[in-house]
Amino acid sequence: MSNLLALTSRELKAFWYSPMAYAVGALFLFLQGLVFWLLIAVLNDPRVDPSLTMAQFFFGGTFFFWFSILVIAPLLTMRTFSEEKRTGTIELLLTAPVTDAQVVLAKFLGAWVAYILLWACTVVFFLLLRSFSAFDWAPVLTGYLGTWLLGGVLLSLGILASSLTRNQVIAALLSFVAILLLFSVGVLDVFIRDPEGSKMIQYLSLIDHFRSFAKGILDTRPMVFYLSLTAIALFLAGRVIGSPRWRS
Repeated sequence: MSNLLALTSRELKAFWYSPMAYAVGALFLFLQGLVFWLLIAVLNDPRVDPSLTMAQFFFGGTFFFWFSILVIAPLLTMRTFSEEKRTGTIELLLTAPVTDAQVVLAKFLGAWVAYILLWACTVVFFLLLRSFSAFDWAPVLTGYLGTWLLGGVLLSLGILASSLTRNQVIAALLSFVAILLLFSVGVLDVFIRDPEGSKMIQYLSLIDHFRSFAKGILDTRPMVFYLSLTAIALFLAGRVIGSPRWRS
């Protein structure tokens, strides 16, 4: 456990010492603040269905939400292993008295904590809204939970992509394409006529699983699905790092 904490702390320091972290964070918060302001204007329109909530719009209800996580995940993970390979520190790291699993998990936790902190900063928007209007906090809290769990899936894919190459740009592109393909799974439902096949496609869709979180529904099935995908991607990353062929 001490090794894992030390490695995770190392990853967080490496991330926050980078100027890119603050540039990405500032751009992310500016975009989310702009979206939140626009959503308030939309919800104040009397023509909008009064049953719709801010949480349903803010968490997955707009293109900007999906665009944000589609871009932020590759940016947070592209340096994790590719930079270690480029600088040659990967051999030192893997020959230290730590396991491959601890190295991969620390890389993931470092990126995930940074991702969680970025989204946690947006709680200020809801606190400001609460000072002017009452609303139910349950959909907001489950929305954040779903966003963090979904982020875990995307970040683990980014870790896997970064373990395959020493080039940060290639790692980001691989991660971006893999995430985009996962998001596109739900589109296949239009072409499936078999009811059982349609159910399978819906189950594999990241977007369909997320909708319950935005509605304030705490269902264990999406949680297990997201955690399972995260574990699979991290396991594959560990296998890649453990292979002499991919270390260099």
